[in-house]
Amino acid sequence: MPSLVINNHEYNPKVILFDVDGTLVDDIHRYSSLGKARFKAFEELTSKNAAEEWARLTGVNPSDWSIDVKGPISKAPRRDDLALAGGSLYLNGFSWNDARILAEKIYNMADEWQSKNYNPKLFDGVDKKLREFNKAGFILGVATNGVTAITEELLIKLNLIELFRIVAGADLVKRGKPDPDIILYACNKLGYNTSDCVYVGDQPTDVEASNKAGVMLSLILGDNVISTKYVAEYVISINDVIILNKS
Repeated sequence: MPSLVINNHEYNPKVILFDVDGTLVDDIHRYSSLGKARFKAFEELTSKNAAEEWARLTGVNPSDWSIDVKGPISKAPRRDDLALAGGSLYLNGFSWNDARILAEKIYNMADEWQSKNYNPKLFDGVDKKLREFNKAGFILGVATNGVTAITEELLIKLNLIELFRIVAGADLVKRGKPDPDIILYACNKLGYNTSDCVYVGDQPTDVEASNKAGVMLSLILGDNVISTKYVAEYVISINDVIILNKS
């Protein structure tokens, strides 16, 4: 069986699960596009005031479509994000029941626009490395706070969907990350213990969720070491992971 060498430490997982945004895909680019799409849908179906209220609540800057990388648009599971959208509509005169229904309609409209107009960008080396993992015999999966169907569509656009045995979003479980539910769900569906799994992410929530799930290793990609009480290995990029094939 192949193994992984990370920071001179060797690990022998059977399963490698991945976060998507900020780990495989350039999330700033993606959520800037999504923020614009949702803002325009708010304007079209309600008003500019409601759109601006939503933008303030979720971390979108309509002047240049930049986003707060710690804000709800990039970090919250969709159900939480929709609750904020409903809140912005409630503050603009809608009853709560009407606001919830309209928020869903607005987000669905934005999803349709995003699907037609957004071209996702992988971080350098991701495509090649994922194919190396797959060829080496690791079972690959996705466990994300995103919506399952939207994530699958994203991976289809990137020509990566066939590499993953499972794609699981937070809509399939009760609680998103930092709770461990989605990682536990993915491992269970694959038929493996979490102790057979490496989880790859980029945020403190990824470390916390994967540690709570009891994975073999939490691997975090990025330039900065995250301050957290949970244990993880840190590398700059996925290219720093070495596959060791054993005869």
